[in-house]
Amino acid sequence: MRNDSGTITSAAANVLPAAAWLAACQSPSPEFSASLSAIYGNDEANLTRRTALVEHGLHCFLDLYGNQPVQVLRAPGRVNLRGMHVDTHGGWLNLMTHQREVVVIAAPRADQQFQFHNADPGYSPVEVAAEPFLMLPAFLGAWSAFLQSELVCNHIQERRGHWGLYLLGCVLRAHHAAPGRPLLGMNAVVASDLPCGASLSSSAALCVAVLLAILGRNEISLADDALILAARDAEWFTGARTGTGDQTAVVCGRRGQILNVAVLTEDFELSSARHVPFPAALDLLIINSFTERSLSGNDLLNYTRNRFAYSIALDVLRQEMLRAGFPEEQVHHLDRLSKMTPDRFESRCDLYSLLQRVPETISLSQLRHKYELPELDAHYQKYFGLISQASRPESIALRGPLLFALTESERARVFPGLLQAGAFEAAGACMLLGHDGDRVSWGGGTPWRSMEVTNDALERLAVANTPLAQVPGVYGASSLILDALVDCAMSAGALGACLTGAGIAGSVLALCPKDFTARVQHAVRTLLASPVYLRLTGRTKSLTEGQLAEAAVINHAPVGAGKLPLPC
Repeated sequence: MRNDSGTITSAAANVLPAAAWLAACQSPSPEFSASLSAIYGNDEANLTRRTALVEHGLHCFLDLYGNQPVQVLRAPGRVNLRGMHVDTHGGWLNLMTHQREVVVIAAPRADQQFQFHNADPGYSPVEVAAEPFLMLPAFLGAWSAFLQSELVCNHIQERRGHWGLYLLGCVLRAHHAAPGRPLLGMNAVVASDLPCGASLSSSAALCVAVLLAILGRNEISLADDALILAARDAEWFTGARTGTGDQTAVVCGRRGQILNVAVLTEDFELSSARHVPFPAALDLLIINSFTERSLSGNDLLNYTRNRFAYSIALDVLRQEMLRAGFPEEQVHHLDRLSKMTPDRFESRCDLYSLLQRVPETISLSQLRHKYELPELDAHYQKYFGLISQASRPESIALRGPLLFALTESERARVFPGLLQAGAFEAAGACMLLGHDGDRVSWGGGTPWRSMEVTNDALERLAVANTPLAQVPGVYGASSLILDALVDCAMSAGALGACLTGAGIAGSVLALCPKDFTARVQHAVRTLLASPVYLRLTGRTKSLTEGQLAEAAVINHAPVGAGKLPLPC
């Protein structure tokens, strides 16, 4: 629970027998109803679904553990309207919470054991075995070094994809936050209606909710920034290499508002954060493609390759700035994407000219020879350490992803101002331009020709004085079905549409005037029910009526993660 200073405080005293929680959800008092509305808003259908999820978790807990005193913690999903793929390098983001969420029903234990059950019977129970990891000398040092230890790497390889990795990561990270202090355990049930692999941050929500339960049980207080980093670290324990944008949205979100923020993991702080009301005249549709982003094989390689490119590309650009004669003090200041704004340069031509100095593609040996990158090998190991040696790339595309990063961060910087000014069509155009930087196809499967990033192409942009936000860049993290859903939504009247999250699979966002929302919903559901959908996804079975009903939902942004208030 947050106090007025924004610190997560102990929830150990805020417990109530599980049966009393259940009765309160089934017949809420006016006070409890008001508390729920303060978190979730006043949409009755949404409130009914929120309490139904908690009831489901409570029923499961009662069946497993009986009527013990419990606390109920929750963490919502997230969407990112603009600022795709840039959170790892300090780019601007436009984040909103999403009403579907993870709920943890937790009861204290007297010992130091942590036992978790999932309300979904498809997930096996987990009894966390943290002791072997706590005994490692590396555990007492930096978390990144601990993750590279042999025991951790082997464990991740053996258990990759198992939900128990997230739980173990949370327990270990809580230990790391309280060195030398034994943690008291708990019995917990996890319930969620967030679709897994749908790019709605189900894993970040899980880590935040579980960490809140563990910290509350042990009366450990973490400020928002520390909680965000702890949740990111817990997810890194699974082998992912995410930024901090997802966790920031889950923790810092506000009801009905967009969080505009720029965060950098290496220098993490939230001073840039500002909340902007989402316009009442618009709806944001969350369109589920029902394809999962598993991040394995080629998907993992492509995702990781671009993350690695980001980890070095800005340093390469800054070194080229010094070679071009930019003052050292200016270059030192421009240490993240959010600072690489057009007003920092005398003209847009300067930036386009600088990009011509950055190699389109470069080998690792050339990188070492041409640039001073003392962290190159460390970055390479961090991002590719869990990928087989034979599959690791020898060369990296730099210019296209760097151009996308610069232009996408600029789109995200100006996006909230467009909404506040009522320039809804321009805001929608930002979404579609960003998606074009990710696009891989057009018109139901025709290969997409990405923009050229040759010297001549950049020169044409400079001559035309093209605004940075109007340049797509080249990232290519979409898929056939995501592209088709974006195009379908636009044809039906959406102002803008784009993938959300890391891409590859998952969900699409559509910004709609309220009068067109139902029309866009009908159009995308028709596509998802058609043979075209089966062809684009390679699926052999059509979606069910239930899936189609949930395929295009209006976003109701709730309050960020925390403890559900006591009903009495």
